[in-house]
Amino acid sequence: MKKIAMALALLLAAASCDFLDVVPEGSPTQDDIYKTQAQAEKMLFMVYGKCPDLFHAQAMPDLSGGDDLISSYYGSVRYFSWKSLVYATSQESPTNTYFNMWGTTSGLPTGNYSYNIYEGIRYAYNFLNNIGSVPDISEANLRYWSGEAHFLIAHLHQILLEYYGPIVLAREEIDLNAPASSVNVPRSTYDECVNFIEEEFRKAADMLPDYWGPIAYGRAIKATALAYRARLLLYAASPLVNGNSEFYADFVNKDGTHLINQTYDAEKWKRAMDAAKEAIDCVEASKETGAYTMDDRQLGLSVSKSTSTTDPFELGRANYTYIFTGDGNATQFLNQNEYLMSLNKSGSITYTQKQFGCHLANNYTKVSGAYRGYLCPTFEAVQMYYTRNGLPWEDDPETKDIDPLAYNKAAGTVEMHLHKEPRFYASVGYDRGTYRFNGGKMTIKAHKGEPQGFTGSYDNEYQSYNGYFCQKWVNEQSKMTLNSSGNYSVSTYMSYVFPYMRIAELYLSYAEADFEYDGTLSDYGYECLNKIRSRCGLPTFQDSWSRAGGIPSGQKLRDIIRRERSIEFMLEGRRFHDIRRWKIAEECLRPIPKAWNIEGDTPEKFYKLVDMKENDTRIFTTPKHYWLAIPNSQLNINGQLVQNPGY
Repeated sequence: MKKIAMALALLLAAASCDFLDVVPEGSPTQDDIYKTQAQAEKMLFMVYGKCPDLFHAQAMPDLSGGDDLISSYYGSVRYFSWKSLVYATSQESPTNTYFNMWGTTSGLPTGNYSYNIYEGIRYAYNFLNNIGSVPDISEANLRYWSGEAHFLIAHLHQILLEYYGPIVLAREEIDLNAPASSVNVPRSTYDECVNFIEEEFRKAADMLPDYWGPIAYGRAIKATALAYRARLLLYAASPLVNGNSEFYADFVNKDGTHLINQTYDAEKWKRAMDAAKEAIDCVEASKETGAYTMDDRQLGLSVSKSTSTTDPFELGRANYTYIFTGDGNATQFLNQNEYLMSLNKSGSITYTQKQFGCHLANNYTKVSGAYRGYLCPTFEAVQMYYTRNGLPWEDDPETKDIDPLAYNKAAGTVEMHLHKEPRFYASVGYDRGTYRFNGGKMTIKAHKGEPQGFTGSYDNEYQSYNGYFCQKWVNEQSKMTLNSSGNYSVSTYMSYVFPYMRIAELYLSYAEADFEYDGTLSDYGYECLNKIRSRCGLPTFQDSWSRAGGIPSGQKLRDIIRRERSIEFMLEGRRFHDIRRWKIAEECLRPIPKAWNIEGDTPEKFYKLVDMKENDTRIFTTPKHYWLAIPNSQLNINGQLVQNPGY
């Protein structure tokens, strides 16, 4: 019998001890793992556990490493690891990585998070190769679980591809006694990686069930595999890797093979468009079974059980809120069936929502367990939201002649907060605005010395450094109370799950690929945009732009389609990847973000636009910071590997 120390596909490292969690104590063997269905399923769940945690505020760069969400200026990279990709101090390098996904085990900085992705791939292959030997395996489980293994092989490769670019493909489980020549191989080209991963998603889709049930949002179904395939192909068609000779003319393997194709191919957009449509068709067919769907939300109908309003605007806000944190009821819940894949890790959900919710008084000295309010929407994100007419501020006839930064004395806030679309009010907390928190509604007061304002000390990291707060991930029934010592403690965290893949992405991906393929939007492309818009209370795309003289074309239409996507997924970690694949990351991340003057204790002082205070110099560099560095330890193991450009 083979022992637990099975062959390491691609990396010569010891197996993680958490592998032992799926087998009995003593001297575990492979036969123990596949002795029963129950044991085998534990093994499968362990492979799912190899996927990175994308919602934990410190574990991965996605949430704060874009330009839509930012943490407080105070705090070192060990606590805010996204800073390693933007700032000069402790920056990401081949010898100093905070995001360990290649199996590196030594020399890592304090605060790093490790995910041995290749180990997960190896376990997935082992599962696939042995699941058929389980004595009591049912025909359905053999098929479904094999589909999950193919999905995980594809998804884990896809994760590496998104953060590192071209990777070494693990095409099979490598035997323990395999020669080094079969392990130490060069990186495959980006297109080869895409083709391999796509094929694995295809195999998965052919085997996976249509629906697991309402409590299995973290497990892949057929639509999940097709949705991730659509994302894969959308990224592959994007400017970063589709004919990018500007960044990658010299990015070659040691034999001279270009790792990024040097010639633009418009057909890649067609391939992405078709993949999105196939995933959409799969999802829409599931409506008959009550499985994963946007339900009636695309029609602007209420899905919030506690919302009886007929006002389309408030209904749009309630519908959008419901997707993420529910309808405001105090009962625990999982989120909606729009999620095709989600993080169901309660500890991570609790930890991160604690960083979002604002504090309730200005003079606290201890914050153990309390809501902290230092993960905030950026000023630039606030600007991006449309007006209530579904248009950019400068294009809307009702707002284009209004100075968005002008103070409105009657409202107690600036004009840019008064004319926004429903998603803005469902996502952003702002000075003198309504904030749903602590068992109901409250008014944020963010001037210096006020309950949600600057404490007067920059040594305190637990406060907003730009005057904004996150509403999107804060349920109004989340509560914070004073304990007997007069310090804050949390009394109620709400249970929800975080979306890794939402159905809305499929519609927006189709629209983007549709436009990029030939420079126009088809009728179905408009329909896709309108499904998203009407669900959140906006006019149709066509009706909105009829107010502004007609639908734009060319680069402006491209920018608008991208903006549609960015607004819908604001504060969800998608912007991190989108600004990179669009090749606009440096222009988004190099400038210092703007902020209100948090030292202002009056409206006149507070509402002055300044540079947000940061504790380091921004050094985002192209093409270096588009991808992570491959750790030097891996280059030393495998002499065929080449480093990413710029490192």
